[in-house]
Amino acid sequence: MNKLNSYLILLLILIGEYAISLGQVLPLDSILNRIERNNPMLKMYDEQINAATNFSEITKSWMPPKISTGPWQVPYKNFSDGMWMISAEQMIPNPKKQKANYNYMLGLTHMEWHEKAAKRNELFAAAKKNYYEWVVLEMKRGLILQTDSLLNYIIQVGQIRYTYNKEKLNTIYKAQAELYELRNMETMLQGDVKMKHVELNTLMDVDKTLEFSVDTNFISRNYDLQLPDTAAIAASRSDIKHFDASINSIKLQQEYERSKRFPDYGISVSHMQALGAMPNSFAAMGMVTIPIVPWASKEYKSNIKGLENSANAISYQKQSLINETAGMLASLQYQIKTTKQQLTNYKENILPAYYKSYQTSLIAYEQNTEDLFMVLDGLKMYRMAKINELEQLNTLLKLQVEYEKELEIR
Repeated sequence: MNKLNSYLILLLILIGEYAISLGQVLPLDSILNRIERNNPMLKMYDEQINAATNFSEITKSWMPPKISTGPWQVPYKNFSDGMWMISAEQMIPNPKKQKANYNYMLGLTHMEWHEKAAKRNELFAAAKKNYYEWVVLEMKRGLILQTDSLLNYIIQVGQIRYTYNKEKLNTIYKAQAELYELRNMETMLQGDVKMKHVELNTLMDVDKTLEFSVDTNFISRNYDLQLPDTAAIAASRSDIKHFDASINSIKLQQEYERSKRFPDYGISVSHMQALGAMPNSFAAMGMVTIPIVPWASKEYKSNIKGLENSANAISYQKQSLINETAGMLASLQYQIKTTKQQLTNYKENILPAYYKSYQTSLIAYEQNTEDLFMVLDGLKMYRMAKINELEQLNTLLKLQVEYEKELEIR
């Protein structure tokens, strides 16, 4: 009986850490680093950033020159009295237009940067969620495996006591049924762990069969202490920064539209080769566009006004997102606080109460004043309460991940 008591006491130790060594232990930060380095979605944004940078070089180009040739001022009746002309023409863009267009095109890269950061934040949140769920699953497996070993020993003791008419057969069957239920639960937990394993490997873009285990030394953060102000929210969110980059891009585009009021220039040089007795001649002409005339200026003036409306719309969208994020953070802080209170209640009140109930029935069983049925029931109630505590811990970690996602905390 003392040996049985020792086994039962082992179950009462708070399960804080448990992991099965399937391979190397990968801390959460290492997984996030691999996602940032290997995930193809983030690589796609890198290529788009490079593309925008390369496209901006287009603005420094000129129009190709034009070369033309053919008869010029040739009489219909006498071809030899005419001339053969060779002409070359080159348009020269206004440098102010080129600079304004270059700044606008280059500004698009900032939008891509912030889009990449927003996508990276989503991928990090997915990785954290799967990682923490895996940690909690390992804790549950640790509890189940210890209970499995304990029930198996109880069944053996009960069978021995039954041979001396000191135990009921139906109680032994009950213990066996609970043992098989535990093994079913263990199988389910193993399947859930494998799913988390595959999902993390997918996020890291590595072989789906790559074996590793998780570090169960997680940190519970105090995000329920102070609500961030709108300035902190705007400074941390990449999607909000993307709105700022979009507004800035629109302003740069407006500057480019305004630069269209500046003229472009051109030069044309022609050589006329006489076909008869007439002397050779040439022509050289300069050209300039006049974009300020009403029928030409209407286009860029309308574009400037339309872009101003677009910038205002994005500004309101930004304000709406900041307001929505502030509300979400306040809600998450309340939920985090409530969940922490529930965990504290489990640790300080519920679990100790179930432990005392179980311990009392165990002492009575040792003194032959209580049935093994009550010991099994007390053990089961304590185990279920412990699992409920781990569920609350899982909820707390999910809320922590959501909070970090809203503020892009790595």
